[in-house]
Amino acid sequence: MKKTAVLLLLVAQTLVSAQSTFPFDVVLTPVTISGLPGIQSYAAGEHNGKWLIIGGRLDGLHQRQPWQAFDANGHNTYMYVIDPVAKTYTQAPLSGFANDSVEAQLSSTNANFHQVGNLLYIAGGYGLSATSVHITHPMLTVIDVPAMITSITSNGTVDTTAYQSVQDSAFAVTGGKLLELDGTFYLVGGHRFDGQYNPMGHNTYVQSYTEAVRPFTVSGTFPSLSHAFAPYMVDTDELHRRDYNVTYMTDGSETYITAWSGVFQKTANLPFLNPVEIRDTGIAPVSAFSQYLNHYHCPTASLFGASKAGMYTLFFGGIAQYYYENGTLTQDNDVPFVKTIGLVEKRNGNYTEAEMSTEMPGYYGAGAEFFPSKVLAQTGAIFLADSIGPDTTQIGHLFGGIKSPAQNVFFGGMTNASVATANIYSVALVRNSGLSVTTHEPNDRMLAIQVLPNPTNGKLIVQLNSLSSVDTYFEILSMNGQLMYSTSIPSKLGKNTMDLGQLNLSSGTYVLTATQPGGFQQRISFIWN
Repeated sequence: MKKTAVLLLLVAQTLVSAQSTFPFDVVLTPVTISGLPGIQSYAAGEHNGKWLIIGGRLDGLHQRQPWQAFDANGHNTYMYVIDPVAKTYTQAPLSGFANDSVEAQLSSTNANFHQVGNLLYIAGGYGLSATSVHITHPMLTVIDVPAMITSITSNGTVDTTAYQSVQDSAFAVTGGKLLELDGTFYLVGGHRFDGQYNPMGHNTYVQSYTEAVRPFTVSGTFPSLSHAFAPYMVDTDELHRRDYNVTYMTDGSETYITAWSGVFQKTANLPFLNPVEIRDTGIAPVSAFSQYLNHYHCPTASLFGASKAGMYTLFFGGIAQYYYENGTLTQDNDVPFVKTIGLVEKRNGNYTEAEMSTEMPGYYGAGAEFFPSKVLAQTGAIFLADSIGPDTTQIGHLFGGIKSPAQNVFFGGMTNASVATANIYSVALVRNSGLSVTTHEPNDRMLAIQVLPNPTNGKLIVQLNSLSSVDTYFEILSMNGQLMYSTSIPSKLGKNTMDLGQLNLSSGTYVLTATQPGGFQQRISFIWN
């Protein structure tokens, strides 16, 4: 779900190069399965190379009108089994459960899911209830993946003995992520959203971010399982995020979880830029790094290279506030669809970000998933990069998600233009040709500004990422170019929150320009009301 965004003028800032140790090119190869429907934002399991697809939406980016957004026609009311090697699929209707609450949850979108062994755990999800009211489902459903796949492929029906479902309001989360470490599940971030969506904040819904990591354990023998929550890890600022990526990380000795980017900041309808590391001992925001690429949920792949002590996370397309255009980082606060395959590397405790030279085949990736190959050496969900040989090596597949014909379709009556796609791409790596990564240092060389909040009035508060400790010159222009205000304020290296003072402006849209010595400049628009 996307809030209203404020259109910002784009000014590109060329960045300096840095060094990456990522040793691979990315190769995408399309796989076609005739008749397969498009699905986005689903839950998924896997067994013996076959994928179990549950829930999600059959349409594209949600509509703006409450009566059209997340309507019943877009619900996926089937389970699908996809075999990407045989290029076949089978399906079974959820109505076979004869349990309205289970059917409703399993047709929801943006549920939190994770597979451990043969069991797929699905928590929450947003959609219609058994009484046709939009809710975030307060349920955890556990599915025996091999048994369900066998029933669907053999009989075309769901196995009504291959699941267990429990009610608990703590599971009423959508747009978060569910992962497991050392026997403990972590339900990370997300929000509870009950009612009909609208982008203007009208009272058609009630929303509350969890602002927490909710650890819990599951005990017993399937299908007689019980669960117990541990004390939550709460951070009302750093964990106020949803619709994002959460992945495993390792330094070779310890495995932990990292929450990336996500939306929305409390003071602006914009993504977070910093990640948050999560361990059983608590959370640790990474304030010294900004992730400029791949902000919304998209497929991810994780690799660890012991020889370089490097942890690599690949992000495939999706939606982001920034993207590269002709080698230049460009900011669009409408937060558009992007083609970027981004790479974040953590080595010796330091993060860097890179753009792969391979792009996604179109504006694609949001609401899709990565299905990793099970034949490669892995530690949990992390590939061991040093075990991958010099030949082209297939590491998995991408499936589904939203495909958009343009970057910005949420505004201007174009929401019908995007679709849920049935695209499948085989993902392969080949030892680096020297052309795979265009690495930059936006953390050090990106002059970035935001008006907080936006729209605003009274005082103008600006958040500035400064390139150095210098005076920053600000100008405010009307939309016809008239200079309305100017000032120069000392800034320190890195993040600054700056008060430009009490302004006497008429209601309307204005342009704010920040300039620093050396020709560095950034420009955005803001609304004064």
